[in-house]
Amino acid sequence: MTGVDVASIRGGRRKKFDYRKLVFQLIFLLPAVAFLVIFMFYPIEETFRMSLMQTAALREPTFIGLENYQRLFASAEFRKGLANVLAWAFWSVVIQLPLAFFIAFSLVAHSNKLAGKLRVVYYLASIMPSAIVAMLGRFIFAPRFGVIATISQKLGWEWLGNVDFLGDPNKVFWSLFAVATWAYMGFKIVYLMANMEQIPTEIREAAELDGANRMQYALYVVLPMVSYPMRILAIISTVGSLKLFDVPYLLTQGGPVYASTTLAIILYKHGFVNWRYGRAAAVGVIIFLLSLFFSIAQFSMQRKGGEFE
Repeated sequence: MTGVDVASIRGGRRKKFDYRKLVFQLIFLLPAVAFLVIFMFYPIEETFRMSLMQTAALREPTFIGLENYQRLFASAEFRKGLANVLAWAFWSVVIQLPLAFFIAFSLVAHSNKLAGKLRVVYYLASIMPSAIVAMLGRFIFAPRFGVIATISQKLGWEWLGNVDFLGDPNKVFWSLFAVATWAYMGFKIVYLMANMEQIPTEIREAAELDGANRMQYALYVVLPMVSYPMRILAIISTVGSLKLFDVPYLLTQGGPVYASTTLAIILYKHGFVNWRYGRAAAVGVIIFLLSLFFSIAQFSMQRKGGEFE
């Protein structure tokens, strides 16, 4: 007897497909689908299309193929901006994440009133407007009158007070990186602390009974247990670096001599200063593709590491 016959004998007639239920579900899905199409897929498609056009104010766009991309990669400004954001992404993962991990671990290990206040202090910079962060950065690094210059003069290091941290092409990248590290570290610290506080106390007690000191406990117990949040922060840091705009633009506007320019600054100049919308769209497409590539690479590494199993 076939499987169909058995099913018909045991369960009687097969239930008909409920089209009304399907229509009912689609009605509830329609607003979300419409939102994605209007505010995500359509803008992405239009950006790709516009990147293949030559556009200018009050002129009809004309199709030029990949010429916008060719001109971008032939530009010294674009190549420097691309190198800057890739270097920024690399150092954000290599420097900021380990620093955030050890600060978060220290605050969790010394759970007291001071640690709670420090948590607020660290997170405060993350909720500050970018304009205020830029003003504080300029106040710190200003030559002769800034915080570093004033302290160095009192210590007798006049040479340090005369250094133009934001005007020297060899120093501006790391000066901006220091400001951004201070501004963006708070979120990473609080996020890691929230995950570390979920680790059962029995695990820490077992590590202590095995003779592990605090550093060994941090590296061999805590770090593997928060590896997934660390990878999430790595993706956020990488994608955020590729879209970096506010701090470099407000402090240096990409100068001097393109030393601190970024892809987002180049996009802004092409689109809103020079009115070259096709060239700006091409920069946006490159940012999108780089973000997509690094995100897929990170998730692929997580799958290979068994994070989703």
